[in-house]
Amino acid sequence: MARVDDILAAEQPAFARAVKAVIAGDTAALRAALAAEPALVRARSRAVHRATLLHYTAANGIEDALQHEVRNAHEIAGVLLGAGAEPDAPCDAYDGGYPTTLSLLVSSDHPNAAGIAGRLIAILCAHGAAVDGVDGDGFPLATALCFANIDSVDALLAAGARSENVVFAAAAGTTDWIRAWLDGDGHGAGTPVPASFPLSPDRRIAAQQALVFASMCGRIEVVRLDPSAHAGEDEGLLGRGVDVNASPPGSFRTGPALHTAAMQGQVEVVAFLLAHGADPRIRDARYQGTALDWTRHAPRRRTAQAEAVARLFAQIPR
Repeated sequence: MARVDDILAAEQPAFARAVKAVIAGDTAALRAALAAEPALVRARSRAVHRATLLHYTAANGIEDALQHEVRNAHEIAGVLLGAGAEPDAPCDAYDGGYPTTLSLLVSSDHPNAAGIAGRLIAILCAHGAAVDGVDGDGFPLATALCFANIDSVDALLAAGARSENVVFAAAAGTTDWIRAWLDGDGHGAGTPVPASFPLSPDRRIAAQQALVFASMCGRIEVVRLDPSAHAGEDEGLLGRGVDVNASPPGSFRTGPALHTAAMQGQVEVVAFLLAHGADPRIRDARYQGTALDWTRHAPRRRTAQAEAVARLFAQIPR
């Protein structure tokens, strides 16, 4: 606590007390602080990030010592939003690169590890946070995909995030859109993507990106689409000639589809990829790890599934 107190010593005392309540998940103390000083809900930190109290619920972009797994962070956010917090208030975290609470949240480990990222996203969006980002460029969804936070991906899609481009559609599991795009029926870029997300203009590479993210998110229906459509022949991305072992750009943890599926414990997808030519011996370019190696770095909430994938790899003849 001394470290927290040292960090907050520069803050106005009432703001510091409110921050402590937020990062401790103490709803009673937060309500009391807001009742005593209602203006706190829109006050800002004196630190370089200039965060509001709502930003602290994302556990990202603020001082490391103030980042915690707060299992009722969605309730804390509800108190703040109910008191008038601006859901899309910007801050200066990361030099303004992740300005809103939602943008910070979808790249944060702590809410995902605590299992409440989805509920936080839901309450933010219910109170008016821009699910497609303040610029309408799909920044939250693109960021959640790049950081492999699939709980956040699912929550954003449930909140109405647009998914009309090949990567977003693959992550969403919208097979009809993917099939139409593969058939070249005139689908253009659709939903825009932020400049930081390298959706390739090359359709071959874009299809590889779609395979990687569909595999990561467990969208087996996109990977194979409808295998019964042509007497058992695969009609999915792999059936259209997409390289199962490709490692296209686009992810914070860039790797082939097998790696991204293995890390998330997507057993059905991993088995399908292996049966269709995925090479378990390939090492990714960044970490020089195999797909089995990636299972050892699974998100904590998906370790059991990743262990099941590791057992699957153990059955492969050497």
